[in-house]
Amino acid sequence: MQIRLGQEVLSREDLLDSAGLLVEFTQAKGDMLTWRKDDQQHQVLDLVGGFGSTLLGHNHPELVQTMQQLLSAERPMWVQGAQRPMARQLRAVLADKLYSETQKQYQIILLNTGTEAVEAALKHAQYEYFQRLSNAQKDCAENWRTLLVRLSSNHTLLNRDFFTECEQLLEQEPIETLDELKSAIEYRNQIAFNLPSKVAAFKGAFHGKTRGSLATTYNRDARLPFISNNTDTTFINDTNAFIEKLNTWQSHYWYIEFSPVRLVKKPINQLAALIYEPIQGEGGVVPLSSAHISLLQNIQTHYPDTAIIADEIQCGLGRTGSFLESSRLNTPNDYITLAKSLGGGLCKISAIAIEKSRYHKEFSMLHSTTFSDDDLSSAVAIKTLALIDRDDIKHNAERIGDAFLSAFSTLAKEYPDMIAHVRGRGCMLGIELASQANHPSATIANLDSENVLSMTLAGYLLHKHHIRVLPSLGKRKVLRMQPSGYFCLTQIPNVVSAFRTAFDLIRSHQIAPLLAHLIHSDVAVTPCNKIMNHPQRDDPISAGIDKVAFISHLIDLNSLNEIDPGWEVFDEYEQEELNQHILPVTIPSILARRRVTSNTGKQIELVLFGIQMDAESIEADRRFNQAKVIRSQVHEAYRLAREEGCKLVGFGGYTSIVTNNCCDFTFNTPAATSGNALTVAASINTVLSSAVRHGIDLEHASIAICGAAGNIGQVHSAILAKYCQSLLLITRSGSANNINKTLNIICENLYLAVDTQQEGGRLLKACRDWLSPRLGNETPSSLVKALQRMLLARQLITVSEQFETCQTADVIVSNTSSPAAVFTPAYIAQHKPVLISDVAVPKDVPEDIILTRPNVKLIRGGVVNLPNNPHFTLPGMLLPSGQVYACCGETMLLGLAGIFSHFSMGALTCSQVEQVQALAAIHGFELDQEKPQNDTLQAAS
Repeated sequence: MQIRLGQEVLSREDLLDSAGLLVEFTQAKGDMLTWRKDDQQHQVLDLVGGFGSTLLGHNHPELVQTMQQLLSAERPMWVQGAQRPMARQLRAVLADKLYSETQKQYQIILLNTGTEAVEAALKHAQYEYFQRLSNAQKDCAENWRTLLVRLSSNHTLLNRDFFTECEQLLEQEPIETLDELKSAIEYRNQIAFNLPSKVAAFKGAFHGKTRGSLATTYNRDARLPFISNNTDTTFINDTNAFIEKLNTWQSHYWYIEFSPVRLVKKPINQLAALIYEPIQGEGGVVPLSSAHISLLQNIQTHYPDTAIIADEIQCGLGRTGSFLESSRLNTPNDYITLAKSLGGGLCKISAIAIEKSRYHKEFSMLHSTTFSDDDLSSAVAIKTLALIDRDDIKHNAERIGDAFLSAFSTLAKEYPDMIAHVRGRGCMLGIELASQANHPSATIANLDSENVLSMTLAGYLLHKHHIRVLPSLGKRKVLRMQPSGYFCLTQIPNVVSAFRTAFDLIRSHQIAPLLAHLIHSDVAVTPCNKIMNHPQRDDPISAGIDKVAFISHLIDLNSLNEIDPGWEVFDEYEQEELNQHILPVTIPSILARRRVTSNTGKQIELVLFGIQMDAESIEADRRFNQAKVIRSQVHEAYRLAREEGCKLVGFGGYTSIVTNNCCDFTFNTPAATSGNALTVAASINTVLSSAVRHGIDLEHASIAICGAAGNIGQVHSAILAKYCQSLLLITRSGSANNINKTLNIICENLYLAVDTQQEGGRLLKACRDWLSPRLGNETPSSLVKALQRMLLARQLITVSEQFETCQTADVIVSNTSSPAAVFTPAYIAQHKPVLISDVAVPKDVPEDIILTRPNVKLIRGGVVNLPNNPHFTLPGMLLPSGQVYACCGETMLLGLAGIFSHFSMGALTCSQVEQVQALAAIHGFELDQEKPQNDTLQAAS
């Protein structure tokens, strides 16, 4: 079963909002934006640059004036099928500019968007390929007619040697007549002419998101839902491997030459187009490598019919310090696509330039659009090109880029743990963040693993320093900076200082100042030399040791603070609100790896996966959202455990409940276990020993089981029924079916105890007295049903929906699935010793209940000791060293025993409890775990 998770189901707005980036700007001028926040106006330095569109800044006054003049003149915008002089002028200006840069003549087609320019380029390249094959077919037909004419006029003679040679070349025999020769040639040629065209792009490329351009966009998340198993497009990584593949794309057709007459091959190159970005933008601001440059030049030389498309949509028009980056690199540009800055930051316009010798004029009928060639965008584009020349934008961009690169390269030397690479040219720059996968803060490590730490930094820089940056779409660890060609260099120190402050916060593990803006909170920044004490996350253990996994969730906010102390500065409500922001963009993460040793010397590796949801948020998800979020998180954690190579996955608390005690994974691997068996075993062992210590005679005691209709409650009831005088089953309203199942399990177990002559309390003695004369005379099933009626009639077993009835109990075992405490002092007897075992997560019984009921002994059931692992701890469990919750302990125990098959899945049985009790004795797990009255331990799973 696959459940989609996290960012995969978020909209773009959700993702931006999760980082605090979805804000409204009210004005823009140059490189500055106006942001109205908290009834105040803030000036924000914009380094996003309209994803490359605002090379001339926002609302350049001369461009605004051009638009206003055109609108005031009431020029017609949409007069398709008529003269469009402004568009014609733009085509001429742009063609002249490209000629001055490349010394080549181009035909210009005006369009609307960058992705449409790419679509048109790919279509034209495909049309070129089609025309080449079509012309070859026509040549073949004409060639055959010429042969017939030459034969009829005796200018050509065909002998047996010629036909024999054709048989060998065409690998077909016999060919003895002219008709057989014609059929063989046509058959072979048709196979060649039917070969599909191929398109190539580079790994990391981004060329648009409409379906045609998307086929050449490398980002799998964007491409695969729409175009999968696309055999027409190849992404190039290893250039040598691509050359080998290109060789397999070379075919041929057959053609007859005369003087002398012979059958010859004519080449067919299937590579119709290769599209590239001189600097990849969305791929992480990655310049072409020298190997890729050599490849492009090689293809141009050896396969000149391949259309090489230079996608300069983001880097062109001077942004990189050159009007065309492809010209500076001396890379082929048979086609050039332009957009973004062409509209001056005000209009949507794009262009494709096709070398005139390759252009097919009929293409204008094959690719047309309603909104191209309009006067408004054409006039703005003409003025934009003029401003780029007049203000020497390309040299400005080069100077700005050099200053940025110098400043950030210095910063990278100061923070090598924060900056992996600084790259780009001119006003197209990228800062690649270093991996924080091993950062002590679990929050930072998780954000980094999900590629959203860069967005978190962007949100922090916006809110705290009023600097706007965004990550690349295809490589989100890279923060892009695309200032305008008029950018003021005096701003660079402010930008560097803001990054330095952010890096210092990460270095000192201070997530609170980084995230506080998400909940509109201000938190103090502690000195950077004060390092927080984070839980240890061990490295993977060497091969040869079996791995098991345990999936946990937050018990409460204290466990969150233990996992990541950086959360401690927020109060409970702030933590809850902040967690709601973070949860949608993260997935379960590995919180710890631990080596566990058995009495026998056997060792395993435990991998702890944490889900950042507490009991209240999980219960709300169950109630209002059918547990979709928590189930998605659990399924993702299970998948990650499988990828990690774990042979067994254990569940505890709600992770077991929401998967129907692991039944979601019945037909999956690795094996799964709910942890319920050892939880019951540890709880019962502790109750039996603690009752004696607390002066309670179980034989004459009344035991109350709260949550008796649940899986754990049912087995608790069945086992403890043998030791007491009476049993009280507390269940919530609407659990009639489950409580009947509980009663049946209890009576079956009591019948078995009588039949096997076990000793116990007065309840068991009453069963023996009643059953003895009937054994052998009635079937076991009928006796079990009659026994149930007898016990209920004599009130030896009582069912109630009221917690107040626990006032009669001497021992209370509570294991409800309530997200909050359910017990108050009023529910507990005052004048006799009472033992309470709280097995719930979170706790059913508040710890301070002993202040008003000093007669109460409160223990935390379901916790086990690990004498062979005295230093064992797990983050978020809030347990002393050497202890573990029994649900997790069951996973470890099964791993040590080599049991890698589904265990306590679905309905728990008494025999499973007995089995893990035996395993615990073998491997040295202590199940009697009584705690002092003021114990701060959390409830067991």
